[in-house]
Amino acid sequence: MFKYLEEQIKNMKGNVLAIGIDEKLIKSIKKNDSIEAYEISRCDNVSFFSRKRRLLDRRKTVNIKRLPKYFNKKSIDYIICDFDQITKYYKYVFRDSIKLNRGKIYYYAKNEIDMDYVLKYKRYKSKIEVKEYEKTKLIIIDNRKAKTNIFKNIIFYISDTFCNFIDFISNIMVG
Repeated sequence: MFKYLEEQIKNMKGNVLAIGIDEKLIKSIKKNDSIEAYEISRCDNVSFFSRKRRLLDRRKTVNIKRLPKYFNKKSIDYIICDFDQITKYYKYVFRDSIKLNRGKIYYYAKNEIDMDYVLKYKRYKSKIEVKEYEKTKLIIIDNRKAKTNIFKNIIFYISDTFCNFIDFISNIMVG
């Protein structure tokens, strides 16, 4: 899986947003001169699972819930993300990735992925491709033809929050 991603990184041109990725991939991103990379990863003074992460190129602390504050609409060509690191903030990353991305999104995970979250990209007419490896899973989402607007985002955000609330209540009632 990492070999496939490294090959894809060699062919990339433009802006790349990397969220919580492995050191091997960071090195291959830094080797490619045609990429302007924004890397959101660990910060020494802030815990990794808190909302704030470090944007290494700008030396700023970034609130993972407010990525559009730091980037313009449709300004990122590629997003590479470790799905295990963002499961707590997936609904924010999902909303912002649709708004910011104009190319492809690469999610990889070592654990099992809840495909309900990933299939939400189909609402925006994105193409989803899943590649399974021995211990990992790679999900490639093509947002080149994705259409979005503010009303659609608000309605989907409210419906997702409501569904999550209902699931939470039902888990409390059953468990």
